[in-house]
Amino acid sequence: MREFFRELHKRRVIKVGVAYLVIGWLVLQLADVIFPAMRLPEWSTSLVLGLLIVGFPVALVLSWLFDIGPSGVTTASVSSQTMPAADGASIAVLPFPDMSAEKDQEYFCDGLTDELLSVLTRIPGLRVASRTSSFSFKGKKTDLKAAAEKMQVAHILEGSVRKSGNRIRVTAQLIEAATDSHLWSETYDRELDDIFAIQDDIAAQILEALKCRLGTEQLPNPTTDDPKAYEYFLRGRGYAVSGGKRDRKLAVEMFRKAVDIDPGFLRAWIHMAEECALIAGFFSKAAIWRETADEAAKKAMEIAPGQAGPYLARGYSHMASEQFGQSAEDFSKAIEIDPKLGRGYHFLGRAYYHQGQITAALESFKKATENDPDDFESPLLSTTVYFMRGAKDDAARVAKIGVERAERILADYPDNPRAYYLGAAGLFILGETDRAIEWTERALEIAPDDAATRYNSACFFLKVDQVDRALDCLENSVVSRSWIMNDPDLEPVRNHPRFKAVLDSLPEN
Repeated sequence: MREFFRELHKRRVIKVGVAYLVIGWLVLQLADVIFPAMRLPEWSTSLVLGLLIVGFPVALVLSWLFDIGPSGVTTASVSSQTMPAADGASIAVLPFPDMSAEKDQEYFCDGLTDELLSVLTRIPGLRVASRTSSFSFKGKKTDLKAAAEKMQVAHILEGSVRKSGNRIRVTAQLIEAATDSHLWSETYDRELDDIFAIQDDIAAQILEALKCRLGTEQLPNPTTDDPKAYEYFLRGRGYAVSGGKRDRKLAVEMFRKAVDIDPGFLRAWIHMAEECALIAGFFSKAAIWRETADEAAKKAMEIAPGQAGPYLARGYSHMASEQFGQSAEDFSKAIEIDPKLGRGYHFLGRAYYHQGQITAALESFKKATENDPDDFESPLLSTTVYFMRGAKDDAARVAKIGVERAERILADYPDNPRAYYLGAAGLFILGETDRAIEWTERALEIAPDDAATRYNSACFFLKVDQVDRALDCLENSVVSRSWIMNDPDLEPVRNHPRFKAVLDSLPEN
C-alpha cells in the first residue's frame, strides 16, 4: 500500500485530483451566477455538475497514464516497464531474518544475505535483483508473488538464521514465483565452522534447481578459511549497509577483528580501507582513519598485488589523504582489471571531480550508474553539472534514476540522511521543490551536526534562494577545498564575504 501511494504521489494523481475539485467548484459557482442571467434552463447547472462528476475519474486515470508536469504532458513511466522481463534464470534473495532467541544476530544475517547476493551475481547467465531491491523487503510480511513481480524475477530465495553459541541453523528455500511451488528447501544445523560449506551448498543447490552452469568463472573466494574471522566480516558487511557514521565505525571494528584473527583475509582489508576512506571524507578529519586506510591498502596489495580489489583499496587510501591524482590512477587500474566494477567507476568519478575534470567525472558516474543498480549517488551527483551546463534533459533523466534508487534505500533505511539530501537535489531538478525541501529538512533533522549533511543542505538552500540558511550550514561543515572550488552549486556565493571566510579556513589540498 505504501508503494501504491508513493506511485500516486510520483505521478501527481493526488495533485490533479485536488486541482480538479477546486476548479470544478469554481465552475459550479460561475454557472450558478451566469446561467440564470443567460436565461438558460434550470437543469443546465445540474448538467454541468453531472459532467464534472463523470470527468473526475477520467482526470485521475489520465493523470495515472500521463505525466503532467512543468515540461508538459508525457507518457508516465511505469517502473516495471523499464525492467527486464522475468526470464527463468532470474532470482531475488530476500533478507534472512534473525530467529535467534536473543534477537542479536541482525547484522550477521544481513551480512550472510549480502554474501549470497555476491555469490549469485557472479554466475554467468543468472540475473539477480539488486541488493537495494531485495533489502527493501527486510522486516516485512511479504507476498512472494507480488515481490517477484515488483523485482521482475522468476524465483525467490528466502530463509532464516538461528544462531546460538557456536551452533547455527540456516533454513533456505527456493520458490518459483509464478506457481508458488518449492523447487528446493534445506535446513542446515551445524557448527559455525561449516558456514562456508553452508553458503556454497545453498548456491550449488540453487544452480541445480535453475539448471544453470558456472562456465569458466568460479564463485568468489571468501579469502579466509577461519569461520570466526568470516563471522566478523559478515557483521562488518551488515553494519556497512546503513551508511551512518556510527555503523561505519562499527564496520571498521568488525573488519579489524577479522584481520586480527586472519591477517591474510584480503576482502576484510579491502572493505576496511573503503570504510575508513568514507569516514575520512564525510565524518572525521582525524588522522587515524587515513592511517588505517593506508595500512589496509598496503596489506591488501601485499596479499594479492595483481587483483582489482587491492587497487581499489589503495585508491580509497589515496582519496582519504586527498591525493586525488594517485587515487584516479588506482581506480583506473582496478577498472582495467575488472571492467564491471561499479564501485570503482563511482570513486574514479569523485577523484576526477576533486581535480576539476568534470567531463571525465560525468563519464565515470555514468558508467557507475550502468554497472551498479544500487548506486543512487552517481546519478544524483551528475544532476547539478548537467543542469548548469544547460543539458536539462540529461539532468532530468539521471535525476529520475537517482531519486527512484534513493526512494528504495529509504524504504528500508528511513534514517539515511545521504539518500535524503542527495535525493533532494534530484527532486529539485524534477520540479518537486516542496518535496525537495522536506527531504533536506529531514536530513538535517536526522544528522544536524554531520558535515556532509550540512554541506549538501547548503548547496540545496542556494537553489531555492535561501542564502543565509545556506551559509549557516556551510560555515559548520568540514569539506574538501578542492570539492568546493569545483562545485557549481556554490557559484551564487563565490564573492560573498562569508563564503570567502569558509574557503580561507580550509587547508590547501
